[in-house]
Parts: sequence; C-alpha cells; structure tokens
Amino acid sequence: MSADDQAGVPADILKQASVEEKDVLYFASSDIGDDGGYGTRWLLVTRSQLIVVGSGVRRFDLARVSEVDVVDHLGMGELVLSLDGKEVAVISFSRSRVKDFRKAVVLISELIQTKGHPLYLKVERPRKEKHNVYAWLFSFISPYKLKLVLALLFSVIGVLVALVPPYLISLLIDRVFQAKQVSLFVPLVLAALGSYVAGILLGIGSSYLLSWFGLRIMADMRDRVYAHLQALSLDFYDRMNSGRILSRVVDDVGRMQWFLSSGLQSFAVNLLTMIGIGAIIFLMDWKLALFVLIPIPVIAIGIPLYRRRAHAVYHKAWRKWADVDTLLVDTIPGVVVVKSFSQEPREVERLKGHLDQVVSSNMSAVSLNLRFFPVIALATSASAVLMWYIGGLQVMSGTLALGTLVAFTMYMGQFYGPVNALTNLVQPMQQAMTSAERVMEIMDEQPAVTDGPDAVDLKVRGEIRFEGVSFGYEPYLPVVYDLNFSVPAGSTVGVVGPSGAGKTTLTKLIMRFYDPQSGTIYVDGVDLRKVRRSSWRRQVGIVLQDPFLFDGSVAYNISYGLERVDPERIVAAARAAAAHDFVMKLPLAYDSWVGERGSSLSGGERQRISIARAIITDPRVLIMDEATSSVDSITEKKIQSAVNKLVKDRTTIIIAHRLSTVKGADQILVMDHGTVVEKGTHEELMRLNGLYARMYRAQYEEEEALSLKAQTSTPGGEGQ
Repeated sequence: MSADDQAGVPADILKQASVEEKDVLYFASSDIGDDGGYGTRWLLVTRSQLIVVGSGVRRFDLARVSEVDVVDHLGMGELVLSLDGKEVAVISFSRSRVKDFRKAVVLISELIQTKGHPLYLKVERPRKEKHNVYAWLFSFISPYKLKLVLALLFSVIGVLVALVPPYLISLLIDRVFQAKQVSLFVPLVLAALGSYVAGILLGIGSSYLLSWFGLRIMADMRDRVYAHLQALSLDFYDRMNSGRILSRVVDDVGRMQWFLSSGLQSFAVNLLTMIGIGAIIFLMDWKLALFVLIPIPVIAIGIPLYRRRAHAVYHKAWRKWADVDTLLVDTIPGVVVVKSFSQEPREVERLKGHLDQVVSSNMSAVSLNLRFFPVIALATSASAVLMWYIGGLQVMSGTLALGTLVAFTMYMGQFYGPVNALTNLVQPMQQAMTSAERVMEIMDEQPAVTDGPDAVDLKVRGEIRFEGVSFGYEPYLPVVYDLNFSVPAGSTVGVVGPSGAGKTTLTKLIMRFYDPQSGTIYVDGVDLRKVRRSSWRRQVGIVLQDPFLFDGSVAYNISYGLERVDPERIVAAARAAAAHDFVMKLPLAYDSWVGERGSSLSGGERQRISIARAIITDPRVLIMDEATSSVDSITEKKIQSAVNKLVKDRTTIIIAHRLSTVKGADQILVMDHGTVVEKGTHEELMRLNGLYARMYRAQYEEEEALSLKAQTSTPGGEGQ
C-alpha cells in the first residue's frame, strides 16, 4: 500500500468508490488532480477492477485489460492500460509517487495473468493497541503529582485571595465614603494591599512549579515516544517518513506539554474562579446574577460544534506542517545533490508550495475561530450592558447600594475573565488533543517483529538454513519467494544477481528486521524466531551498501556496537578495514568529527569506517552488502585481503555486484526475480553456463575493454 499513508484508504474514498476495504488488494494515492494541477486522487486495485477516485469515479474492468505499464514523462509518471487493444491513461502522479505505482503494475499484471487469483502472500500488520488518550496523558502526571497538587493549591488560594479586593472596595465606598466610618480606611487599604501582594507571591510559586512540571513532562514524554520508536520494526519506518515522525516528537509533544501544565492549570483555576464568583454574585443579588449568566448557554452549545469542526481542520493543518518537515529533512542533508544539479530554485519553489498549503489550511482554522469566538464575545458584552443598565436603575431608585453595584461590577469582570479564558482555551486545548491523537498513532503501533515468551539466548556457531522462505513488504507483492539454501557454519557464501533480485531483502531477513510470511529460517538448527533478537544481532556484523555514520568522532562510530572498548581494539578494527592510514591523517586522528552522516569523509572512507564498526564486535556471522562498492580497486584489494583473514572460522555472506569479490567463495547463490536460480562454486556456475556465467563474461569483457582503453591512452602504450 502507498507509503504515503499508513492509515489505509480514507472511509470517504471507499464510500465514493462503493467498495469495502477488505476487497482492496492495493491502493496508492496520487498528488496530481483531475485537472493536471496539485490535488489528490486514489487508485484502488481489486481482483476484478481498477478504480480511480478523484472529483469523480472511473472504473476499469481487468478482464478487458491485456497490458499495464508506468510511462515516464518529464517530471511525472502515468499509469497506462492496454484496454481492448487501445492505450488508456488511467492516472498521473509526480516522480515522488512512481515507486507506489510501479508496485501496482506488478500486482495488476499478475491479476491479468492469473484471472484475478494472484499468488497469495499473507502480510499481517501488527494489531494496533488502542490507548485512551486522556489516560495516557495523565500517566505522565503521576510521578510528579505532589508538585502539581502544590501548584494547584497555590493557584486555588490565589483565586480566593483575588475575590477579596472587590468586597473591600464595596466596604470602602459604603462604610468609609458614605457612612463616614473613617477608622476603617487604613485597615481596608492595608488589607487590599496585602491581598494583592499575597496574590503575586502565590502566582510566582504556582508559575515556577508549573514551569518545572511542564518541562519535566515534555522531557518524559519525548523520552517515552522515542523509546517506543526505537522498539518498532522497520515496517513502520517503511510506512511513515522521517518528517512526519519528527513533527510528532517535536511539535506535537510541545503542544501536549502546554496542555498538561499551563492548559490544565488554567482550566482548573478559571473554572474554580467562575464557580466561586458565581456563588458570590448570586448571594449579593440573584436577579442581577441571571444577566451575567446569559453567555453560558451560547458557550455550552457552541463548544461541541466548534470541537467537531476544529478536529478535522487542525489535523489537516498539521499534516501540511509535517509535509514541510519532510521536505526539509530530505533536502537539507541532500544539499550536495541539490547544488550539483542546480536545483536550488526548484527546491525553494517546492517549499513555497508547501508553505502556501500551510497558510491555506491554517486560514481555514482562522475562519473557523472568527465564526465562533466573536459570537461568544458579543454575548458576554450584551449581558454586561444589561447588568449595568438594570443595576444603575436600582441604584438610582435606592434599592441597591452604590458600593454593592461597584463590587458586583468588579466581580462580573472577574467572572467574565474566566468565562473568556475558558472559551479561549478551547482552541489551544483542541490543538493539544489533536496533537495527542497524532502522537497516539505512533504509540498505538506495535512492533511486527518481537521476541516470543519461549525465545532464548543462543551462542551461535553460524549455520544458516532457509526452508521455503517467502516474504513481501505488501500483500500480493512477494519480493523473495521459495528460498531454499543452506550456509554451513564458518563458510563464505556469495550472493549475486541483477538489481531488484531480492539480495538486500535477504540480508534483512537474516538480521530479522522482518519475519518471513511463509517458510522458516534456521540458525544452528533453531528457528530464528525462537532466538532473542538482541542475542542474535550481537553476534552478527553487517556492512551496508550505503554506510551511515553518526555525527560524532571516528572512534565513536567504530565502537558504536560496544558499550566500552579499549582504544587498541578500535585501532585494530580500523587496521583490519584498511582505515587506519587515512584516519591518522585526519586533524585529530580517531577523535576527528565525521560530520552529519559522515559528510566530512569520502564515500570510500565512510565505507571503511562502517566495516571497522562491523568487525570490532568479533561477530560469528558477517554480512557484507556491497561493502566494497564505494572504494577504488587498490583499497578494495586491501579490504579484501583483510576480509579474507577475518572470515576464517566465521560465517560470511557477501552480497556483491563485482563478481570478482565472490569468486573465491565456498558457495555462490545467484538470485533473480526474488528466488535462487543457481548455486555452486565459481567453476561449477561457469560450467553451468547460465545467468552467472553471462554476468561474469559481460563484466569481464567490460573490465577488459576499460583496461585496454587505459593502456592505449598511455603514452607509448600503443604497439607495445
């Protein structure tokens, strides 16, 4: 399914297409609309139909389709069918979505060939746990509840203290100014001053405790979310891009921090203030108090209506912000590529387009707020004017003391303050709850690969056996299938084949980043699923084709797989990987910083650091996925010589494009279209004269031609 959306096909799209979700074998979303401009359309694949949902619905009967393909155009792609002998364009999409639609082509082709009965490959997504958002949020409060209670206590006392000055002022007017009880003047003034000072001190104490509480909560929350992200399997990261994850961990957690500290405190304090002042004004004059309550029904009806609309509006707005984060996460680390192709203006335009969408979606939120909050403000203003009018008539008629009216007016101001504050809290609290729901999407995810209750630690010898293993990242789209082979302990096995044959997927299965959907992988005769992942991975070293280095020192990157390691061991690993010489030429040698993703090193240097990182743990199984693809021939020979020493008594799996790298392997597996088509030694495979022999001869001829060209271009080389 589309990597762009991990949640599935939206319910409104399914309804528009008149299809049930269980009948959809595959779906992909396009970012080009019906009019050729920016927009969203969906391709749904069922056993018998292709359905395109945009402003309308188009259906294509697969029984009438003979071929399907993705046609590349400048800056975009298009899914094209051969329908009743005629080419029909089905849906267009940008270059960023081509991968999703190429997968659709694979499935559609199989549906055509098998009359709607493709090879069934069961892909079970781990069932999501549904956490209660409020329960999850409040779980962070428990460790600090005493400090929170103290902060709220300060706030409540502050509320009570704030109720004193209006009463003192009514006494000042009625008894001192009108009744001439002059002896009360100084005590009343001092009491008012004391209440103000007490309120300020209580506010300082409450603010300090709540600020500490909020920062501590934010740290704990990010720590827990990050720990959960680390526990999730790779399938989650296949479905959720880095920008969206970062947006949740940074932006959304920040909004929730406000909710748990300032938001809840503000809500509690204003609610208590409103209740306290409401009781006082009813005791003072219940008839006038009724006018003060006029806005309450408007608020009670309006808030639920607002929440329903705001939920969708804020979700959309933050998806657009996440798109901005995704773009920045992609382009900032890839700035070398951007500049190499002079695409700076294009990237600026892309960001501008995303920011325009952010502005548009946020203006929807602004429009919603402007339709709601002014109505509340008008209701409170109207009730205040009515209260002044009725109260003024009573004072002029002598039925109400002037001091009481002044105090009532002050209490009314204090009453509307919390009412307006509670009303204004609706928007940020809705934002916070939307953020909480977005974070809960991650926290509800469960790892697809887990240790069972009967999993054990295993001291590995290194025998690996695949029996009938099939695997696909998505249903009906197997990447590897029916893999059957055995790797004896301590042997070296080469894995070769064309691009897309499934070689890298093979390493992911061996590392148990994924579990096969059918068949079993055995290690020393034990089902790999019965071995604890940490125990297995500690005994496996892996060097990836695209080496990733952390933003730290050379020594840190080499020793990453170990908690503590002697410098001598780091140097020994670097020597074994032919890295020591270039490391010693760096400004600070092993303490030199490598930069983000190793940006200060060349590709070959990064690869050699990666190899040193793999071998320093002395693994029982060593996997090298195109480990020498980024180095020159001289360095490759150095690394190969070092590797030849390392592989002794160690199971080694070498995935290689250069067949010379695996020529001396004990066994070579040749993969094509997701399965092993040939296996044997180099000599046996050459005698077989199959795919391996063709690949070897083609590569040998290419190398011979390059060598001959180099010789003839050398002065004096011709005729020698």
